Amino acid sequence: MRTELAVVGAGPGGMSAALAAAEAGCRVVLIDSAPRAGGQIYRQSQRDGPPGAADMGALPGRLRRVSGHPRITVLTGVTVCHAGQAGGGFRLHCDGGPAQAVDAGAVVVATGASELVVPFPGWTLPGVVTAGAAQAMLKAQQTLVGRRILVAGTGPLLPPVAVALARRGARVAGVYEAARIGHMLASLPGAARHPAKLAEAAGYAAALGRARIRVRSGWALAECRGRDRVEEAVLTRVDGSWRATGPPAVVPVDAVAVGHGFVPLLDVSRALGCRDEPRADYPAAAVSVDDDQATSTPGVFACGEATGVGGAAKAELEGVVAGAAAARRLGRLDDAAFRKTIGGAPARIRRARDFAALLARLYPLAGGWLDRLRPDTVICRCEDVTWDELTGALSAGPADLRAIKGLTRCGMGYCQGRVCGPVVACAAAGLSGRPLADLGDLQTRHVVTPVPLRRLAAAAGEDPGGPAGSGA
Repeated sequence: MRTELAVVGAGPGGMSAALAAAEAGCRVVLIDSAPRAGGQIYRQSQRDGPPGAADMGALPGRLRRVSGHPRITVLTGVTVCHAGQAGGGFRLHCDGGPAQAVDAGAVVVATGASELVVPFPGWTLPGVVTAGAAQAMLKAQQTLVGRRILVAGTGPLLPPVAVALARRGARVAGVYEAARIGHMLASLPGAARHPAKLAEAAGYAAALGRARIRVRSGWALAECRGRDRVEEAVLTRVDGSWRATGPPAVVPVDAVAVGHGFVPLLDVSRALGCRDEPRADYPAAAVSVDDDQATSTPGVFACGEATGVGGAAKAELEGVVAGAAAARRLGRLDDAAFRKTIGGAPARIRRARDFAALLARLYPLAGGWLDRLRPDTVICRCEDVTWDELTGALSAGPADLRAIKGLTRCGMGYCQGRVCGPVVACAAAGLSGRPLADLGDLQTRHVVTPVPLRRLAAAAGEDPGGPAGSGA
C-alpha cells in the first residue's frame, strides 16, 4: 500500500496528525494495533459490532472526523513489526491486516506509552492488574475486574480510575498514593499556573469524597496475598524514598489496580533511526523533536506520549503540528499555510509540557520498593525470572541491560521487555549505583513485536533488505 503519509498510532495525537495532514490534501494511512481508534484515553467499546463511524461516539467531535474522511485510510488491528527507510521514503512492515507493507513519503510516530508497575510479592496473582488495564476493561468491555478493588501506586491516573470503578458499581477499598502529601503541597505554586488542571483534580477529589472512597498519601502497596486469586492487599506507610516507616495495614480485596506511571514506546521511532533522550530519574526515554515535531530522521515526526508523557491535550496539540509539518515537507503546505494551520498550538504545547514536567516532580519513582522484594518475587513475568536470579546475575557485573538479558532471559518473552525492562533498569541502577542512562535499554530491536515466521518470510520476499533479509 502506498501513501503520502503514514501515521503510527491512533490515539489523540495520531488522529489529530492524520486530520491536519489530510485537510492539507495529503493521502494518509493511520495504523493502530487496537481494534478501534481512540487510544487509551478515548478507548472505544468493543461490544457494539464491527468498527465503523458509529463506534466513534466517545471521541470528541473534532477527532470523529477521522472516520470516513476521504483522504484517510484507517487500519486497525494492525501492528507495525518493522520500519525502515526505502526508496527515498519509508516502508512499514505490518502484521494483522490486509496490507503487508505501507510505503510512505513521511511518517508520524504516535505510538503512546506502556504502563509501569514495579514488582512486589504477589503481583502475579489473578485479580492484580494495572490501573490502565482496569480502566480499559471498563471502557472496552464494560467489565469490572472485581467487586472490592483497591487502587494503589503513584500518579495522576489513580483518582480517575477509582472514580470510574465506583461509578460502575465497584466498592473501592481505597486509593493509596505513594507520594507524600507534603511533597505534593510543595509543588502547588507550580500547579497554580494551570487552573484548568487544578479544577479537574478538584473534581476528582470531590467525586472520591461523594463516593466515600478513602484516599491516603505516603502509603505503598507492599504485598498481595491469596490462593487462587488476590484476597488481601498489604500496605505500608513510606517515607520519600518509599521505605517503610511503620507497621503494615491489611485490606481485604478481590482485585487490585496498581500503576507507577508510564514509559514512552519507542520501538518504531528507534527502528526509523530517531534520536531519543533518556530521563535521569526515571527508567524511560522520549523521542527528541524540534519545534515542528520533527525528529532527527528527516521525514519522520513524532507526537504524544512518545515525545514525553503528558496526556491527551498535549498529544493532540503536538499531533496538529506534526501532521501539518509532514504536509509541508510533502509539498502540500507552504510556510504561511503551515503557520495558519498550527495557529496557537506551539504556545499551548509549551504550557502542556510545563504541566507534564510538574507531574513528573509530583509523582517521582523512588527506589525503596527494592527493599520489599523477596528472593522468589517474579521480576520478568514472561520468563519467570525471580529477584534471586536477577541479583545473582547482577553480581557478575554485567555491562548493561543487554548483558543482563543474556544472563537471565529478562526481555526475551512475549512482551519483549516492555514490562520488565524499566524494572530491571531500576534494579541494576539501584544495586550498582550507576546512572540509569548508562545501562542501555531492552526496547530497541529489529523486529518491533513478535510475529509469525510466515510474516518474516513474506517480508523477505517483498524486500531483501527487510526484517528477514537483514538477519532478524
